[in-house]
Amino acid sequence: MGLFAKISAVWEKVSLIQRALLCAVFLTFVIVGALIVHWARQPDMRLLYQELSPEEASKITEKISEKGIAYALGNGGTTIYVPKEKVYQLRLDMARDGLPSGEQSGYKIFDDEKIGTSPFVQNVNLKRALQEELARSIQMIDGVAHARVHIVSSEQTLFTSEAGKTTASVVLRLSPGHRLSGLNIAAITHLVSGSVEQLKPENITVIDSEGRLLSGKSEESMAPGAAMAQDYRERVEQTLADKVEDMLTAVLGPGRSTVKVSAVIDMNSTNIVKEVYDPTTKVATKEEITSGSEVKPGSSSEGEGVIPGGTKKDETIVTEYVVGKTVEQHVELPGEIKSLKVAAFVDLSRPDVNKAEAGAENEPIMAVSDIQEIIRNALGLKETDSLKVVNAKFYRAPEALIEEEQSSWPRYMAIARQASLGIMAICAFLVLKIFRGAKKKAGGGEQLQGTGANAGLLPGGVENSEPLVLRRQISDALRSNPDQVRQLFYSWLTERQE
Repeated sequence: MGLFAKISAVWEKVSLIQRALLCAVFLTFVIVGALIVHWARQPDMRLLYQELSPEEASKITEKISEKGIAYALGNGGTTIYVPKEKVYQLRLDMARDGLPSGEQSGYKIFDDEKIGTSPFVQNVNLKRALQEELARSIQMIDGVAHARVHIVSSEQTLFTSEAGKTTASVVLRLSPGHRLSGLNIAAITHLVSGSVEQLKPENITVIDSEGRLLSGKSEESMAPGAAMAQDYRERVEQTLADKVEDMLTAVLGPGRSTVKVSAVIDMNSTNIVKEVYDPTTKVATKEEITSGSEVKPGSSSEGEGVIPGGTKKDETIVTEYVVGKTVEQHVELPGEIKSLKVAAFVDLSRPDVNKAEAGAENEPIMAVSDIQEIIRNALGLKETDSLKVVNAKFYRAPEALIEEEQSSWPRYMAIARQASLGIMAICAFLVLKIFRGAKKKAGGGEQLQGTGANAGLLPGGVENSEPLVLRRQISDALRSNPDQVRQLFYSWLTERQE
């Protein structure tokens, strides 16, 4: 009896519900097997490039298709995935072909310049190249994902002695979670002004992709030096906070402390000149002596004769004195810290506690009072300064757990791919065993029913009979036709031995 004949015999012996169940199991097995085979044959795709423009993505996918390598697209066609073993080789091949070239070619625009280009087109290309080179330089700043620069300058004409005012605009797209400080904005404005002739920093406007004005003409209403004072204040606060966090990280570990500092800084510059006069100390600076003489005439008298005259001398001394003077000059430079306010969150729990001890009371690494004393000494806080330290269990972002799962997920996927075919083979073996058992049962039923002369010996069917009814039928057959029953059992034993 062939395989299909045996399957047909089994199919005829089962009931309608069992047939539907077998069909459902067979279809499920075929569909699941096809899906598993298709999934197991899929290559392990890894990131090749991301955040590409549609033009560059089309060029790169065309090159990949020419090499006969499978690829997948994501994020609206701006991200390309290729098999793991092809990533590095494809990057080298794409770099050899100048891909991705980027939207900002810079001075490469002159590499393909044709002969006979007009001066106007050359000037436009020069301005485009300068804008793109500045944008590429700005994109090197941490936190800037993309930048565009627009420069507007009026050309000098025959009727004007000087060229017009040059202005510029910068549009920034920041990376998620990043924020540029005032110092970064000032650096961008000075970078652009220093690269363009006759462009002043106050004529540069910087905005972000959300339409927020970062710098521009609105700063003209601020007091002179206000932006510089704000930048200095931010740098002082960040420096003091980093100093404390570095100390706490050395003891608590990374990511277990955060410190914020608010400083009041005196940005006034004072120059005091003080003159002190001391009347008790005097110095002679000039002495003038005036002298004179006068001759008196002689006189005569009777009896004595003539008396000779005399000489009268007169001397005047004038002395000028200067009172002692002390001059003191006191210069106070800007930047003096008047007061500080410090707030800190620290996680003082021990990270190395065993899971068995997790339910027990966990002693902190240090006391909060010790942390406060350390911060006061590190920053030189005065009694009037404010300090607040809170011990709290830090929240761990779910992204960290996701990254850990993703790091081990490819290994599990590879194991599943290798084991999927083996699982299919085991399932197929179990299905065959089920069919073989069903065939044996069907064969036994046929033999009990008999063939030829014994076909009507046991009416009904063994598979459809209850045990009590079956025993009753066998007893009736033994009483009515014992010879035929003996012959039937003898044929069963002969088939078993064969």
